[in-house]
Amino acid sequence: MHIKDWKIVLVGCLIILLSPLFGQKSDDNATARAEIKGTPRIIHYTRKDFSGDPQIWAMCQDNDGIMYFGNNDGTLIFDGARWQTVSLPNNSSVRSLLHTTDGHVYAGGFNEFGRIERDEYGHYSYHSLIDQLSPEDRNLENIWAIHEVQNHIVFRSLSRLVAISNNKAFTIPSTGFYHSAVINDKLYLVNGEGVKTLDLQTLSFESLVAPSQFNQETIVAMVEGTAENQVILFTRSGASYTIDHGSKNIHFFKSYFTGNSNNQILSAIKSSAGHYYLGTLSSQIMVLDEHGDPVPLTESFMELQDNTVLNLSESSEGNIWALLNNGIDCINISSPISVLFENASVFDAMIRGGKIYAATNQGVFVSQRIVQNPHFASMEFRKIPGLEGQAWSLLSLHGQILCSHNDGLFVIDDNNILKIEGLAGVWKVIPIRGKDNHYFVCTYTGIHMLRFENGKFELLYRVDGFNESSRDIIQSDEENTFWVCHGYKGVFKLQFDRNFERVVGLEHFREKGLPSPFSINVFRWNDHIVFTTNQGVYTFNETSNQFDPMTELNERFGTDVNVRKLLQYEDKTWFVQDDEAGFFQRDSKKLEKGLFLELKGTFNRSMESILPINTSNVLIGTTTGLYAYDLSFQQHADTKKTLITEVNYQDNGERTKRSLKGSSEQIPHSASDLRFEFSAPKLKDQTQVQYSHMLEGIDEDWSDWSVDPFKNYSQLFPGKYTFKVKARSMIGETTSESSYHFTIAPIWYMTRWAIGAYVLMILLIMIGSRKLVKKKIVVEKEKTREEEKKKRTVLELELDQMRLEREKERIERDKKILEEDVIFKSKELANYTMLLVKKRELLTDLREDLKELKEVAKNERSRNMLRNLIRKIGVNLNDEEHIHVFEANFERVHDDFFQELKTYFPDLTSKELRLCALVKMNLTNKEIAPILNISLRGVETARYRLRKRLSLDHEENMVEFLEKLSP
Repeated sequence: MHIKDWKIVLVGCLIILLSPLFGQKSDDNATARAEIKGTPRIIHYTRKDFSGDPQIWAMCQDNDGIMYFGNNDGTLIFDGARWQTVSLPNNSSVRSLLHTTDGHVYAGGFNEFGRIERDEYGHYSYHSLIDQLSPEDRNLENIWAIHEVQNHIVFRSLSRLVAISNNKAFTIPSTGFYHSAVINDKLYLVNGEGVKTLDLQTLSFESLVAPSQFNQETIVAMVEGTAENQVILFTRSGASYTIDHGSKNIHFFKSYFTGNSNNQILSAIKSSAGHYYLGTLSSQIMVLDEHGDPVPLTESFMELQDNTVLNLSESSEGNIWALLNNGIDCINISSPISVLFENASVFDAMIRGGKIYAATNQGVFVSQRIVQNPHFASMEFRKIPGLEGQAWSLLSLHGQILCSHNDGLFVIDDNNILKIEGLAGVWKVIPIRGKDNHYFVCTYTGIHMLRFENGKFELLYRVDGFNESSRDIIQSDEENTFWVCHGYKGVFKLQFDRNFERVVGLEHFREKGLPSPFSINVFRWNDHIVFTTNQGVYTFNETSNQFDPMTELNERFGTDVNVRKLLQYEDKTWFVQDDEAGFFQRDSKKLEKGLFLELKGTFNRSMESILPINTSNVLIGTTTGLYAYDLSFQQHADTKKTLITEVNYQDNGERTKRSLKGSSEQIPHSASDLRFEFSAPKLKDQTQVQYSHMLEGIDEDWSDWSVDPFKNYSQLFPGKYTFKVKARSMIGETTSESSYHFTIAPIWYMTRWAIGAYVLMILLIMIGSRKLVKKKIVVEKEKTREEEKKKRTVLELELDQMRLEREKERIERDKKILEEDVIFKSKELANYTMLLVKKRELLTDLREDLKELKEVAKNERSRNMLRNLIRKIGVNLNDEEHIHVFEANFERVHDDFFQELKTYFPDLTSKELRLCALVKMNLTNKEIAPILNISLRGVETARYRLRKRLSLDHEENMVEFLEKLSP
């Protein structure tokens, strides 16, 4: 589906108060009101969309909102997402279509008429009714119109009328009726004899007017007039006449073409809103007001894809459908959205003097004066010369407009443009509270002072002490204090001197309670200065000198997205949150964003333009243009239904459809690629319908919105499921959800029959098992006796085994005690030897002391006694008996260890064996030395030699090695 670029649109009464900007008073205090209208948006459907002949003759719409179009291939059926084609049996063109009050759709072609029906699987088919006529009456040629009137369905051809009532058909001879219409349940017919009515109860004709009364012109349309019993006739040449059905008087009404025009009227309808739409041969569509007067339109009003409009129809949603010689166009007359300007990116907008001004990236544009008109009016914009380039903002002051521009500051006074010298790169101009006629000029690199005096603006000086960008600035409640937010550097609090000539106090906040210094904006809301960030809204706490969360706003917006715009107007607060625009009422926490969905992602970041006009209308500027919104547009989800149009799946290599009417359809377990197709034809705006769905039993929540009108599931487990789907349009329309209940059948071995077979088999097995058990009990009793005998024998053997085990445990326990005793005796022997060694050391020391005493003794007797003592001590020292006792007992205690050593190391000497035993006992070198009667150095040397004899590495522990050799 190809969607044409939006044109200027707002249908309905978009009333705006002519004031400069946000309620600022204009110089003349004007309070005049005007209506902004625009051309509707148009959706083009081409041959590529419906894959058929593009010449479209007729249209109707059923109760579900599904559209039917007659073309040269048959009937095109459009459910809002997909196109289907139903051909007539003779493949003729479908020239007429009708949806009746009982829900049937009738189609008429060449020598053919019948019904188009939809089966339970969503498939459309044609059922001919031509057989209800006798063979001689079947030569009808083209059925040009179908009507429902007086409980009859009437098919009109040039040769005859066919009426069906209570499933019975009859024909009425025709004298060339080339046009017909039903108005107030009366059937009007036109032929060469004039305009007549037909009473189907009596089958009688009544003449209303003769051809001479409308100048023998060809009637192409008859519609209801503005007065009771009034009918308006439109002729092919462009004239119109009114007929009073009661008095049968006819009057010339109006002519819509000039005398030498080659244009023609081909069709006409009266809309539910009371407007008249004329389809022409070469000038597309003409629009008439309720009085039949043409509404002045520009040449680009409609921009249909073809100039020839064969027929017109209005859908139940209020859209006008143009059936063209080359395609189909849907004209969204009732859209609440109007694109007023779309040639540039809009950063600011204002209304002054009955005109709309737009500051854009290409300069400043101004509209023509808004024309008071209850229908459609052009809103053409032109660029103001001299203001080309990036314009940031507009401000109305003292009857003039100040334009803040990339090239400086400009004054717009009517058509005159004056640049205020000395400035470049200006963001905005703001008034200073408490200093009349003085204004701050906020630039890329600081702030300047501007004054209005003697009817003109004068730049006074640059404010000293602050050189940062001041795009986002607001005056605080503190005297001479302003807040400035920088997109990357955080927040500045500026304190100015009395005359605002310099900054005398500056506080720079990069955090102080704020989540970061980035993406901070400042606004005034409910008399509070609030700061919006990426993680919520904050206010400044003067007491703690830091920023605190703003609970009241955070409860509405949350803290996970950035609110980049806050603007209060009367009872609404407008905002831009996470690239979505919306508003909330003063006493409500609900965010109204649905109407503005298609603007998502199109805002100028931190330069969003929102201009409330009144409580019902607002202008919004984006990167794609300037939009007007009618907030009074009402959504009625309960009257709009999402349709599930088809359910199919893949099974055994084929696509199989399921019924859409069953309460709970069963789908085989072998099915794969289960596909649900859906649409929402009742939505007024079909430009980009979005769907959300959920499969109960699988999904925990609704899916994200998507434009795909289908959902596939590759494989589902057996069980019960409910598929739900809902839709919305990009103007916030929503539909009620639709659901489809189905069951995935279990695998054959989990079916009811299989389960019943399982139960029967189990019962048979239980009966058979019972018999077998009884038989086996007898056998088992005998076996039990034999087993008891064997068990007693085994028990006795086990008892013997247990006794042997206990005996073995006792032996092991005794062995362990003996080993511990050996270790104890070894320790005791070593201690005994140590005592002997200490005794020898004591005797040696005593002998040396006696020798010294003998030298100093003064008489011989004393010396002799000392000699005897020295000699006795020497005899005891020379006694080696204790060594032999130690060696004998030591070898007896460690006999097993010595045997193990000799097995692996047969070359070891007796001294080396003793040294191994002493090392194994974990004695130190100092303790070993006296036992072996060698020096400490000798022990170290002996141990070194022993390591080499044992082939031990330097890192290997000798004690651990000898422990491993213990038997």
